[in-house]
Amino acid sequence: MAQCGPCAIGDTCTVDPPFPTVCPSVTPVGTVGVPYDLDVTFWIPPSFPEPTTQLNVVLQQVTLISMENVPLGLTYEANSPTLTYFPQTDPFGCVRVCGIPMVAGNDTIRLTAIAQGTAGGIAINQNYTLGIPIQVLPATQDTLPDFTFAPDSLCAPMTVSFTEALGAAGMTTTFSWDFGNGSTFSGNAPPDQNYPDGGDFPATLQRSFSVPMLTQLAISSVSNAWCGDLDEPNLPIVGCVGQPDLYFTLQDARLALWRSSLVDNVQSTTWNNLTIPLGFPPFTLRVYDKDEISADDLLGTFAITSATGSASFTQSGTAGSRQVQVQTVLTTSFTDTVHVFGVPVTTLTLDLDAGTLCAEDQSLASYAWSLNGEVVANEQGPCVPASNGLWQVTGTSPEGCISTSSLLVSGVGIIEQESPSALLLAPNPCSGPVRLVPSGHLNGNALVRVLDLHGRVVLSTQSQMSAQQGLVIDVSSLRSGMYAVHVECGGARSHGSLVVAPH
Repeated sequence: MAQCGPCAIGDTCTVDPPFPTVCPSVTPVGTVGVPYDLDVTFWIPPSFPEPTTQLNVVLQQVTLISMENVPLGLTYEANSPTLTYFPQTDPFGCVRVCGIPMVAGNDTIRLTAIAQGTAGGIAINQNYTLGIPIQVLPATQDTLPDFTFAPDSLCAPMTVSFTEALGAAGMTTTFSWDFGNGSTFSGNAPPDQNYPDGGDFPATLQRSFSVPMLTQLAISSVSNAWCGDLDEPNLPIVGCVGQPDLYFTLQDARLALWRSSLVDNVQSTTWNNLTIPLGFPPFTLRVYDKDEISADDLLGTFAITSATGSASFTQSGTAGSRQVQVQTVLTTSFTDTVHVFGVPVTTLTLDLDAGTLCAEDQSLASYAWSLNGEVVANEQGPCVPASNGLWQVTGTSPEGCISTSSLLVSGVGIIEQESPSALLLAPNPCSGPVRLVPSGHLNGNALVRVLDLHGRVVLSTQSQMSAQQGLVIDVSSLRSGMYAVHVECGGARSHGSLVVAPH
């Protein structure tokens, strides 16, 4: 039922002289909200001397019937599905206690079993109790993570997988996720998350644990089964002497047992402010009269449910009611950070004056350059001497992220004048004759060259330059696109850009 998994037997759990023993004597300390598991080994020797009478006890069968004081949030799984052990065959047994503790405190889990065998040759059938000490500390910031994710860091864009979050056995758990990337989710198994950009993203999981609680139990009347024993005798003429001393027990499907406080000398009473979890149905309620001399009197056995609200019960004169409320017993919040490394910025910038071509981010771990598809040897820095052609750079950040950028460079080395003059071209764009007028109003024979974006001369002509009218060239033979136009006349140079429109 608990699905804690199989427990491991510690076969060194013995004592001398032999006597039923539980190990370990000191158990691991738990923390509220943190998953906990504990393997408990118990050793039941086939025979041992009874400490008081020294009678030899021989045990044939031991059956676990209840576990008291199990901390809220924990459950157990025994290595015997029937919870029955046979010491003559195997003196060792074990129980795994697991779950998420909800309440801090020190307690002793009490395992009660029925032992069957002989003592001094006389048949015995009696209860026997073994104790498991357990300590649960209050919640702290230094706890195990509520979730993990992978990868823990990567270059953008990054897809992250989160582990499933744990709930608590016998409880309703709600899960609220915020992944820090604008996405949220409700449930224990979140979908993969995408982080397209670099940065640190806090991912948070909030868990809320709730369970139906028996908060009140009222006894309005009891049967007369308490009357007629040594503690409350039924005398002739006088009748029943005394009043019952009431208490109740509640047991769930996993044999966990809760025992109420004792109320003396009453036939009706109410227990308020109870906190008995109803997480593992069905539930058996038993009402008793506590006797000091004779055995306790069972006044009624009832099956109750975990349905919220009030419900009554009655049997053979014993009647009462119970109150159940769903209560949130613990809320936890855990945050971890997803680290996403940004992609390097390798956008290329050409500086004609300086004659350099540079990547924008100049603090990368490495740079690899190529020109017209050929690797440029001995260039590993953020800048290279510029020349015409198709440049490409691949930059790698210190985190290993890679980015590649390219740029087509033209016109390098053609214009050598320190302060070249601007050249007016009209019309621009054009697909036929275009007039070129230098800003310096030059006269004389002029050399005109038109270059494509690879820096290749695609048109060259000489013509007479007029200071007022400039000169006219025909570009109808050129393909549509962008070109650089350079004019040399009388030792002066001018340049401009021309767009050739589709013909």
